[in-house]
Amino acid sequence: MLALNRKLLRDLWGMKGQALAIALVISGGVATFIMSLSTLESLRLTQAAFYRDYRFADVFASLKRAPENLAERIRAVPGVQQVETRVMAAANLDIEGYPDPVTALIVSLPQGGQPVLNRLYLRRGRMIDPARNSEVIVSESFADAHGFQPGDRIYATINGRRRQLEIAGIALSPEFIYQLAPGTVIPDFKSYGILWMARKPLGYAYDMDGAFNGVALSLAAGASLEDVVDRLDDLLERYGGLGAHGRKDQLSHRYLSEEFRQLEQMATLFPAIFLGVAAFLLNVAVSRVIATQREQVAILKAFGYSNAAVAGHYLKLVMAITLLGVAAGIGAGAWLGQALSRL
Repeated sequence: MLALNRKLLRDLWGMKGQALAIALVISGGVATFIMSLSTLESLRLTQAAFYRDYRFADVFASLKRAPENLAERIRAVPGVQQVETRVMAAANLDIEGYPDPVTALIVSLPQGGQPVLNRLYLRRGRMIDPARNSEVIVSESFADAHGFQPGDRIYATINGRRRQLEIAGIALSPEFIYQLAPGTVIPDFKSYGILWMARKPLGYAYDMDGAFNGVALSLAAGASLEDVVDRLDDLLERYGGLGAHGRKDQLSHRYLSEEFRQLEQMATLFPAIFLGVAAFLLNVAVSRVIATQREQVAILKAFGYSNAAVAGHYLKLVMAITLLGVAAGIGAGAWLGQALSRL
């Protein structure tokens, strides 16, 4: 067996170019597999933690206009745990040094600060001062696209009236991880942003004082989503309800889920292609080696080596190349996975 092991090393050295090429193909498949799955798992865990810690709602609904006292009837719906009514206003922004049109969705915040549901993760700056009616918080992607910092000012046209707004903070929200303008399929962070503003000044500006045009709900354990959605639609119908929907149909969550699904497909399809090609190359290379060593195999048999020993020798050749590729792929996959997760 020591002689066969020496022969194995000589064979590997003799086909080092082919062995290295095949090992690289194997490492590409393994690295893609580990990179995709580790990134997917990291993102899913992060998403679940973000949704839980910042209370991402279970049900969303938009409507024309409803009085604030309707919230009590919504809370009375069986299965509803928490209710967050809000004002949501479209606005046109005027940004110095940027000539293209910019639109935004402005979402109200309670006068006390953080909402009950869809809370904000503050990245820079501070929350809104209730005593100052012109302060807003800006989504991080929009702020980074324009280089905004807390203290900067922008102009917004809300309901036909132009006013100056001061950026108090920059934040993330579980509701707007994937930030899309209405009617678009690709995010454009320069031309569309999410802003948060205190409920009272936004309500006055949008003629929603004492009213709301958006509602988010969380559900109690074991509650039926379909029943809650149907009851909520019935309550909002006379107020111009546009149809309630669950979390799975919420725009940001839906697009994010599709991104995860594509990453999952990438984790299965691309490694299968790499490993399929590697298996074909291994078969060709090892078959060629065996064909050129028929006389050596005969001599080994003559010296008493069994069929199992000779077969095991060539199997070791395959395993050595495979293990080299797998080891390189694990290291590369871990490094690429960390890089992709950061991205």
